Formats: sequence, C-alpha cells, structure tokens
Amino acid sequence: MEQSNVELQNEEIEVLQSIFEDDVQLHGDYDDPGSSRSLGISIPGPHSIQLTVHLPSTYPSDDAPVAIISESFGLTNAQRDAILGDLRANGQVCLYEWIENVREKYATSEYDPASDLASLELNDKDDDQYDGDGDAGALAFDPEAFRNDALTLRPRVRGAQLLRDAAREQRLRPLIFHGATITDRKSTFQGHACPVTCVEDVRAFLALLLDDRKIARAIHNMLAYRIVGDFVVKDNDEDGEDGAGSKLSHLLELTRAANVAVVVTRWFGGVLLGPDRFKHINAAARQALEDGGFLAASESANHKRPRGPRKQ
Repeated sequence: MEQSNVELQNEEIEVLQSIFEDDVQLHGDYDDPGSSRSLGISIPGPHSIQLTVHLPSTYPSDDAPVAIISESFGLTNAQRDAILGDLRANGQVCLYEWIENVREKYATSEYDPASDLASLELNDKDDDQYDGDGDAGALAFDPEAFRNDALTLRPRVRGAQLLRDAAREQRLRPLIFHGATITDRKSTFQGHACPVTCVEDVRAFLALLLDDRKIARAIHNMLAYRIVGDFVVKDNDEDGEDGAGSKLSHLLELTRAANVAVVVTRWFGGVLLGPDRFKHINAAARQALEDGGFLAASESANHKRPRGPRKQ
C-alpha cells in the first residue's frame, strides 16, 4: 500500500529529529494532517543559520517544501539563494540530503581530520584550536604518506589486518562489547565498542572484528573513535557509507564518550532504507556504548549497565 504524504512527512520528521536532535524542531501538530506544519532548523557554526521549512500537504508527491532563511551571519545573497535553490523534492522526501549539504558547506565542525593537511585532530582538553604560537616542528611527518599508507597512524577498516599485534589483540579481545542487532527491511545493524588509549588499539580492535567472517563480509563497517589525554585524538572511517563516520564522531562528542572506538556493522538486505539507515546506525552505536559503560554519567543514568561484555 502506497504511503500518504502525511505518513512520509511523519517518517521524515522522526528520522531528522533522530539524526539532528534539537537542531530540528517541529512547529505544528504532528498528529493533525490538516494543520500547517513547518520545521525550524539550526545549522551550527559561525554563520548561525536558522532555516524555516514549510511542508505543504502535497509534499513530497507533487511539491517541494518551501524554505526561508530567517537568520544568518555573513552569508552573501548568492550563498543564500544557492541554499534555497538546492531544495528540490522530485517526488521523494529530500530534507535530510538538503540539510546535510548545508551543514557540510556552512557548519564548522571540530577540525575535520580527513580534510586537514596533517590528517590529525589534536586539540587540548577544552578543544581549543591551535593558535599558531606553539612549536611548528612538534608534528613532523609526511602528510601524503600519512594519508595514503594503510600502515601509518590512521586506522582504516579495510587495512586493519595488514599489520597484526598479537599481544595487543589478546589484551583487547575480552574488552569488546557487541550490542544487540537492529533489523529493518532485511538490513541488519550491530554496534561494537572497545576501550582504546592509542590508535594502535583502534587498529587491533578492527582487526579482531574482521576475524569474524560474517562481520568481514558486511557491506559497511563504520568506525569512529575518540581518545582523550593531554590532547584529543579523534577520527572516523565511513567505509563507503557517506556521512556515517561523521555521524558516529558526532555521537561520541555529544555523549562525551572518551577513550573508546565504536564500529557499526551493516549487513545489506537488498532494500534501500534512505535516511532511516542513519537512525539505525546511531541507535546501534549508542547501544554498544551503553552496554560497555562508555557514556558519561548524565547520558546513561537511566540505562542499566551490563555485568560484562556481550559475547558474539
């Protein structure tokens, strides 16, 4: 049975609020399809962009949402016009892709390690950005080699088993937590979490996971980690699922999870899930983090901690 516009809108709103949380607010009655509904969308970053999106009753089947920029700082008229001009429905829900595109262009995240020349994120505990007054020679390495060599510092899922550390793996193996599986339309998601104190631990964790043939055959094994010491080291690997790595990194930041790596495995069931897949990725990761006790006390106070690692 074909879904109605209001059902599609409701599903999209749920997914958006799951992914972006308080940055997406519904104005109007969720349960009244006849009411005028709109979304207030906040784009974090220096431009302080506030978007208002009106959802006509004919969206998404016939018409696109109508958006206005209610607040922005420092955007040119051309940039504002481009943001609004990119909102097109084409008979399908479109808000996730549109919001994500705006965020990628105009939101300032905490130092993206993939785009930086050094390919590292090294912030102090307060995440203050480097002000240029320190020792420029403190990090001396070849950026190109660092970016391209699978055996260098930056752990990557597909190269994790190229270099093995048996002693480290033996130490980490009993510390890995496997969350419960989430299944939707034949796709299955499962989160895995492990305490780490260095990038070598992250690589060993990945190598151990990939020893499981079922995990190794999955369509995606998406990674994020956050290590807190004298400075913060964090990175992610989306493993072919665009946007998933940054979402997992954002989850670690929001939950203040420290010294942990999390991987979400997805086994594809042949049916495209659209934005719903990010809801499941987030839920699977959070479950593994909760099971392992990696969330800050304020985040996990209402969740029961397990007695030990969940075994596969």
